[in-house]
This record gives sequence, structure tokens and C-alpha cells, in this order.
Amino acid sequence: MQLSETCIKRPVFTTVLSLMIVALGAIFFTKLEVRGTPNISPPLITVQSSYPGADAFYMERQITQIIEKELKTTKNLETMSSTSSTGSSNVMLMFKLDADIEIALNDVRSKISDIVQSFPDDMKAPSVSKMDADAWPSFWLTITSSNHDELELTRICDNQIKSLLEKLPTVGSSLIFGARNYTMYIEPINTKLYQYKLTTIELEQAIRAQNKDYPAGLIKTDARNFSLKLSGTINTKEEFENIIVKKLSDGSVLKLRDVALVKLESYENDVILRYNGEQSLALGLVKQSTANIIELSDAIKKELPQIQKNLPDGVKINVAYDAAVPVKASITSVYHTIFESIALVSLVIYLFLGSARITLIPLVTIPISLIGTFAIMYMFNFSVNTFTLLAMILAIGLVVDDAIVMLENIFRHTHELGKKPRQAALDASKEIGFAVIAMTITLASVFLPIGFIEGFLGKLFIEFAWTLAFCVIFSGFVALTLTPMMSGRMIVSAHETKPEFLQKFDIYLSKVQDLYLYYLNYAINNKKRFYLICASAVAILLLSFIFVNKTFIPDEDQGFLQVFFLGPEGSNVNDSLKSVIEAEKILATIPEVQGYFDITGWGGGESGMAFVPLKDWSKRKRSHDQIKQELNNRFSVIPGMSIFAISPSALGGGGGGDKAVEFYIQSSMEYSDLDRVSQNFLDEMNKNPVFINNERDFKSSTPTLDIIINREKAYRYGVDFATIGRTIQYLIAGRQVGDFRMGTDIYDVIIRYNTMDRNEPADLKKIHIKNNNNEMLPLEAIADIVETITVKEYSHYNNARSIKLTADLAPGKNLGDAIKEIEKIAEYTIDKNNSKLEYIGQIKQMNESSSDTIITFLFALLFIFLVLSAQFESFGDSLLILMAVPFSITGGVLILLIFGNSINMYSNIGLITLIGLITKNSIMLVEFTNQLRLEGKKIHEAIVQSAKARLRPILMTSIATICGAIPLVLANGAGAGARNSIGLVIVGGMLIGTLFTVFVIPVLYHTFKKEKILAR
Repeated sequence: MQLSETCIKRPVFTTVLSLMIVALGAIFFTKLEVRGTPNISPPLITVQSSYPGADAFYMERQITQIIEKELKTTKNLETMSSTSSTGSSNVMLMFKLDADIEIALNDVRSKISDIVQSFPDDMKAPSVSKMDADAWPSFWLTITSSNHDELELTRICDNQIKSLLEKLPTVGSSLIFGARNYTMYIEPINTKLYQYKLTTIELEQAIRAQNKDYPAGLIKTDARNFSLKLSGTINTKEEFENIIVKKLSDGSVLKLRDVALVKLESYENDVILRYNGEQSLALGLVKQSTANIIELSDAIKKELPQIQKNLPDGVKINVAYDAAVPVKASITSVYHTIFESIALVSLVIYLFLGSARITLIPLVTIPISLIGTFAIMYMFNFSVNTFTLLAMILAIGLVVDDAIVMLENIFRHTHELGKKPRQAALDASKEIGFAVIAMTITLASVFLPIGFIEGFLGKLFIEFAWTLAFCVIFSGFVALTLTPMMSGRMIVSAHETKPEFLQKFDIYLSKVQDLYLYYLNYAINNKKRFYLICASAVAILLLSFIFVNKTFIPDEDQGFLQVFFLGPEGSNVNDSLKSVIEAEKILATIPEVQGYFDITGWGGGESGMAFVPLKDWSKRKRSHDQIKQELNNRFSVIPGMSIFAISPSALGGGGGGDKAVEFYIQSSMEYSDLDRVSQNFLDEMNKNPVFINNERDFKSSTPTLDIIINREKAYRYGVDFATIGRTIQYLIAGRQVGDFRMGTDIYDVIIRYNTMDRNEPADLKKIHIKNNNNEMLPLEAIADIVETITVKEYSHYNNARSIKLTADLAPGKNLGDAIKEIEKIAEYTIDKNNSKLEYIGQIKQMNESSSDTIITFLFALLFIFLVLSAQFESFGDSLLILMAVPFSITGGVLILLIFGNSINMYSNIGLITLIGLITKNSIMLVEFTNQLRLEGKKIHEAIVQSAKARLRPILMTSIATICGAIPLVLANGAGAGARNSIGLVIVGGMLIGTLFTVFVIPVLYHTFKKEKILAR
């Protein structure tokens, strides 16, 4: 080739070219973002509506449905889900991954503004906001103290910890959980309100009027200007007590302290946070958009010792959870795997070439190809993550292939044909150049189509695929430039004396070659028997695929667990805390648990959750799954709550949560019927051994006090609904009526009943309502108070009434098993005329990725077929080359079955990768056979001679690829599940695929090619 010839003759130019590739790659590597996975979070927008006093049914029918009807036509909308509860409606819109979130946000806001007039006049307009997955804290601190109360600890956390950490360039924002802020409570005394005929509304008016600054204008003099301000704000308990609320008939004034208790105390918070069994605060830190979680973690940990040093005695900061830990561990493990792969590949090359000096020639391809690819990654805005690094591990075994093929051919011209090294490099590069280009383009063309897949799988794997493709392209370039130049100068004409073990290896290899040629001739002469063996291999593929486990992603040990607490409907945070403390006692006995912090009241008084970081993978003998099983067994005996541990998914998306099994039952029926159907479905799941920790999100037994207004009495007594509603809201729920300052901080002023006056249903009877005749009427005079059971929350999914069911998988079960069982249960519990199942989460992702994988697989075959046809100028040759693919796939699926692994997202990508890997071997055989026929040799002679000449490079490249993947198979620790899956596929596929390729391609060539001299 002209390129190779130029590089052989101009070594300095060639060296500089390679060094420039390395230099550019190294520069851009420092600018790449570091992440755990590619950014695959879908654009999310929420529409939140608040209408205090409205029940869940009203919110669902009169608010949520109107919003959904308007938004269902929004462009690029993927799914829409909603929840309607008392006084609240929350609609979440998930858009396609490639949607522009800003355009979608403006579109949604425009649509909401068009329907504002459809809502009640006294309801605030819905708020529309976008959700950023990176805006959730990835680093959690807990702050505890043995000698400071919660109020003071909150101030310390806010002023001496939070404010300092927010100044770090990697910290974007932060939030405090479990904070107890100062609040000025105004607690009306019911008898006094009745005595002086006062309402809470009048108290609010007095407080607001007398706690306010009034700008009074500007006075201008010749010398200066004075701005005027009437200072009316008040900030102390005594000042609030002296607010005048009414002038009495005798001329005296009634002050706030005469009709209410004024208290400065902690804001009532229904969330209790504990760290390792001790009540605490939690500070969550969110990274800057331009930073990565590793930079965030490092910066915070560097700053913490100095902050801790300046804190008051008794206050301690603890690192409760650091999301960078599994990411660091996974990336570090991948780096180790890269070096292990390089070492194994180096050993293979040395065994075959027998010279340490010559072994260096293909090895220089590795750093040039890998480092050069960093420049391309930067251009495409890729990141350094487990997927791109996984691509580079696979690339190690691939990038040396082209150089090995080139080097081996130069080696053959030098030692077997007796040419001088420089001439051998020129002749061999011309002879093999076309094959190298064909192999490079073929392998790259397998991965490039992945970049054009839409949806979750395409977004997830585009960085993996294109990183690997460009590594291969760089390796092909190096094989055509640097490899022949170095070979012409480093290979010596005379045979080098090899060590004895290498001489024995060559003898063994010669015997393998003789044995291979014997059986190849046998296969050519006994085609029917050979084709029967091939058909059996394809049958094994089909059987293996039927019996192998199928799931979305392999089980990954992320280094932490989550624990969920679910109590009876209507239970409060204090009741729930008793069960949480029992769970804490169990967590404290698990040796692999590093610590735990739990939040009781997360999602309501009857629920909560805990984060349980585990010790480093190297410091524990049990996997996260074994620890989880023990915890769930012990949690099951705790009374009062359903408590279970789960392993968080390594990937998000799909519209689901952290459980493996999630789906909606959608129906056009009323919720009462849907409730019955979903409960029956749940009962069947509880009986099924595939599922554990089964739940549904429909709570139809929430204790409720229904205040039923007697309209006739209310009208007769002159009381309007608004006055009744606001009076009850002020006294029971509480209402902010202003604010006050303590130092530089601003806190709320809230009116509400004293806790002791609002603990029992009977307390409602003490409430008096003022009518338009200035009379105070007891609430029971105009309303009946009925204790009933109501629905806590109504859910919709894609505009349909829905109830969500979730479950974890029992040990040894997979998503494929779950789908089969769900479909079976649905056959006799769901009427398909009015109801259907809608999968979300991992099941949805698996179903979508399976169809996407099939399409990608077919496109990869089509791309390779077209590329090869163009290169060989023959559709027949390209079809012949692809005949090795089914046998390679057979090996990949069979090894998954043998080792108990699964068909999953990673193994699917491995199977697609095999298409390119195995066709490289076929290309070498077909291309050289065609060359020999062009020289006038007959088919049989050309096939045998080509098989003999190409066996060595085929074995070298295949074994190098296998050895490069072996560290993936043996990987453990963070992210090992993904590496194991793809590694097994590559090893099994290349073993079986290579074994069949060296026989199938020659036999098929002999069968279908006509005996004639090929035209040049």
C-alpha cells in the first residue's frame, strides 16, 4: 500500500504522527468528565397543584384530569404519571431521551396557562418545574451532638458546616434533612376567642398589620437625601405578645397575650433522622453541573477535618453515604483489569513470536489506540465511565489484531521467504493491506449503528460502541503505518535462538497445524457429515437460548443497601419509630454494615427508609445479596411494619423505582373495582415463590374525619363555607402569618392550636365559627363530624386510572421468570376488555432493549454485509464470511448457560461485538484464498494453502482477544456483574467461533465456489 510504503521510507514522519496522536489524547483525557455511567436520565417535568381542603377524589377529577387532558399531546412525551391526594395534585411528564428540556418546559407552561381558568378561583396556578437527576445529593453527612439540642444543632449545621461547604467550587447546592428551625407559634386559647368574639382570621390581620415596615418616601435637603421608613417589624416573643388585637368597649385594648399563648420553639417536623441509632441531622450535597461526583467527594473530604476542628465541643460530622465510593471502586477495578489484559495479551504475542523485541511492535498499538481515542471522546462529549473503560478493555485484545496480522505476514516473508526486513515489510504490507483495512472497517461498522439507536439502550451504549469503534480505527491506522515501519527495522533476517520452552511451543503449534490440515481435508471430503455437525451446533444455540436466564441487568454489588419501612395506614411517625429502632438493632449486629442512617416519616408518618453503606468489597466475605437475605429474614419478625432491604439498581430510567418488578394495572373501571382486581393480583403474587416484598400503592383504608356541613343551618346562621374552612385550617393544620428575625436568620410565625387541643377528634367540637351577626357558633351546631375510611391517593399512568404493584425477586429467580408468572396471573385475574398491564422500570427496559438489540444485531449484520460486498466486490464472498457468526453466537450463549449467567443488556452487547470479532478471522481466510486463486492456484490447493498460512495469525488474534477478556470473567467487586457477562460472551464466542470458523469457511468456500481462475 502507498501509505505503508511512505511510512516505511519515512520513519521520523511516522513516529511523529503516532506521538501527536498520543499527545492530543493525553491532553483531552484531563478534560473528560468522570462518571459512574453515561448520562441516561430522561428529561422530567412536574406540574404541582395545591388546593387546601379538597379531598383526593376532588383533586383527581377536577384538577389532575384537566391537566392530563391538556398535556397528553405534548411533543416528545414518553410517559405521564400522576398522583392525587388531599389538597395536592402532582403530574410527572417523562420525555424522550433526546428531547430538549427547555423547549418542553416552555411548551408545558404554555399549555397550563391555557387552562388556568378551568380551576377554582381561589386556587393558585399550578407550578411547572423541571427535574434534574444530578440535582439530588450524592454525598450525605450526618451531624450529631451529645450536648446541643436540635434547634442549636440546626443553626450550627447551617452556619458552620453548610455555608462553608457551599463555597467549594464543586458544590452546587445543599439541603438539610431533619432540621429543627425556630418558629414563633401563636396558639389561640379557645375560651378566650369565644369570650372576646375573635377569630383566627382577625388575629392574622392584626399580626400582619403590626409586623411590617412601611416605606414613607424621601426628604431632600441641600446637603443630603434622607429615605424614610416606618419600622414596624417585631422579632421577640415579648413584642408579639404585646400586639394589639382589639379595642374593648371600656376603652382598654386586648393584646395577643390575652387570647393566645406565644411560644418560641422548634418547628413541628414529622421527619425523624437517626444515624447509627442516634438522632441527628443530615446534610446532602449536590455537585456543580460542571463537576463530577469524585471531584465533589474529594473536595468535601479534604475540607471536613478543618470544619470539624472549628465546631463546638460535642458536635461530630460523619460521612454517612458517598456515591463516589462505588464509582471509584468500579473505575479502579477497570483500570486494574486493563493492565491485566495488557499483560495477558503481551504473553500471547510473545509465545507466538518468540522475541521480546518483536513483541513490542504490536504492543505499542495499545497505548496509541487507547490514548488517541480520548481525543475523539472529548469531541463527542463522552465521559470516562465504566462503559467507556469497558470498551477499552475489550479493545486491548482487538487493537493488536491488525498489528499482529501485519507483523506475522512480514515475519513470514522474512523467515520463510528469505527476504530482507525492509523489503519484506514493503511486500507484506501490500499483500495484507487490503485485509487489514477490511477487518478494521468491518469491526468498526459493527458498533457504529449502535450510535443511531433511539431510546434507553442507544443512549446508554453509544459511548461504549463509538469508543470501541474509534479504538479499532486507530489500531488499523497504526497497523498500516507504524507497524510496518518498526518491523522493517526491528526484525532480523537470521532466525533468533529461542528459549527452550518457546521452541517446544513452536513444535506443539506445528503439530496443531498438521492436525488441523488433516481434519480440514477430512471435512472437505465428507461435507454431509460436517454439515450435520454444524446443524447440531445451531440446534444447541436454539436450546441454549431457551434455557438461559434472561434479565435486564446482572445483579450488581453497589456497596450499599436500602431499607424501606411501611406501616399501617394512618399510623404516625412516633409509632413507626418504634419499629425502626428494632430494625436498627438488627443492622448493628451485621458485621459487613459500615453504618446506617434512617429517615422515619419519609413519604408520610407510616413510612420511612434507610441507607446502609457496606464495608469495602475486600473487607467482607459475603455479597450484598447474602447480607440482604439475612436482613429480610430477621426484619420479617418485627411487628407493626413491613420492613425489607433491597439492592438499588445500577441504572435508572424506565419510569420506575428501585424494585426489580414494577407494573401498573390500568383500567377504565371505577377505583373500587380496580382496588378489588389489584388486591386479588397481589394475593396471587404473595402465593407465588418467584416474588418477595410484594406491595401496591393504593391505600384505601386511611382513617379520615369527614366534616359534613349542614348547608341549611350554615345559611340560616349566616356562616359561609370559606370562613369554616379557613378557621379549621388555621387551628388544626396551622398557617404562616408572618416572619421574624434572629440575627441574620428569618423564621416563620404560625397560628395553630396547641398540640394538646388538637390530638383527638372531639377537639374539633371546641372550635367556634363567627357568623355575620358577630355571634360565635360551635362547629357541631352547623356540621356533623363523621369518622370514615377514605382513599389516601389516586394514581394515573398515561391518562388511565392505575394501581402500581411492585416486588423483588426471590433468590435464584430472574426477570424472565417474573414476566412469565405475571402474565399467568393476569390471565385469570384481569378482564382484558377493560383492564391491562403496563410494565415500567426494569421490565420495561428489558423488553425495549431486547427489541432494540435484535434490530441492532440485524443492522450490524447488514452493515458488515454491505461493507464487505463493497470491499470484495462480491456479495457471495461477504455472505460466506458471515457464515461463521451463528457458531460464535452459539459459544457466547452456551457459556452463559454453563456458568449460570444471563442474557442481559451487557451480554447482548457482547453478542453484537462477536459479529465483528469472528468475521475478522473469516476475512483473513477468504481474502488470502482469493489472492492464491488470482495467482492461478486451484480451489482445493488455494484453500489448504490459505488455511495453513492464516492459522497462526488467526490463533494469535483469537487467543489475544480471549486473554484480553479473561480478566473481565474473573472480575469481582464494584461493577463486576457487567464485566463478567460481557467477558463470558467474548471468551465463549471466540473459543467456539474460532474452532468452527477455520473449518466452516474453507468447506463452504470449497462447496460454493466454482473451479475457475479469478480475474484480476
